[in-house]
Amino acid sequence: MDQHNERVRAKKPAAFAVNTSWWPVVGLFGVAISLGSGHVFARLAFVNGVNVLTAAAARAVGASLLVLLLLRLRKMPVLPLPREFKWTVVLGLFITSQTVLVQTAVLLLPVTLAILVFYLFPILIGLASSALGDERFSARLAITLVAAFSGLALVLGVDVRDVSRWGVVAGIGAAVSFAAALVLTPRLAPGLAAPVRTFYTLIVGAVILSATLLVTQSLQLPQTANGWIGLAGLALCYGVGITGLFLLLTRLGPTQTGVVLNLEPVFVAMIAWLTLGESLGVMQIVGGAIVVATIIAYQTTGHRR
Repeated sequence: MDQHNERVRAKKPAAFAVNTSWWPVVGLFGVAISLGSGHVFARLAFVNGVNVLTAAAARAVGASLLVLLLLRLRKMPVLPLPREFKWTVVLGLFITSQTVLVQTAVLLLPVTLAILVFYLFPILIGLASSALGDERFSARLAITLVAAFSGLALVLGVDVRDVSRWGVVAGIGAAVSFAAALVLTPRLAPGLAAPVRTFYTLIVGAVILSATLLVTQSLQLPQTANGWIGLAGLALCYGVGITGLFLLLTRLGPTQTGVVLNLEPVFVAMIAWLTLGESLGVMQIVGGAIVVATIIAYQTTGHRR
């Protein structure tokens, strides 16, 4: 019955309206916190001997196992592979390319600038959804996206000196890939229940990244107990966050999801301040307040058609 209901909902991707129930939005707040926590755990892993490819593979495998556990608990089979599986491979490739490109941007750019460039994706989602006829790109949505992006610039305190052109290209590529995954998820493989579709999407990335890790012999495990905590925390937080994201996406629509996800960098700054002792200046606090106020205003005023 659950699979039938999901199938009916998934076949209607167009004309998402602002969800009148607050629980999916609250759930997406939790997603942002979980994904943001993953970045902090990743930093702990990196300073204790883990490289980017090992961390990316670990989080992809961890997320896949978490969704597989969810499917087992709900007694939802993943075999035999359905005909729609080929479309979930496309989604998986987008997620995998986003992971690689955003890590490349972090290598070539200051971290704050890399994150800011990547967070062009909510604007790209709004434009793509409008072009596909899912939602109208209204003045209200445009103001919301620009205000949230401006708030993020304050939160991240971006330094644009000595900018790498290829780093910017990688960041934009990551934004395009992630936006494509969120916009296309309700459209591709609509006959699959969301948890099953999410599992196929994630397992594609897990296989690609794990195979790359083995072929290149790039595995670098943590050298300390703190490193293992960081790697395990990254896998768990990313798994919970990305799973929740794709399960809520069909309820909220890609544009509303992208707007709320602007909170993730704000939570990263707050969590790093609380756990790592990193500074949090007045302008960062002001920027965070702008992002939060913008998202609350968007959620509580008007409806999109």
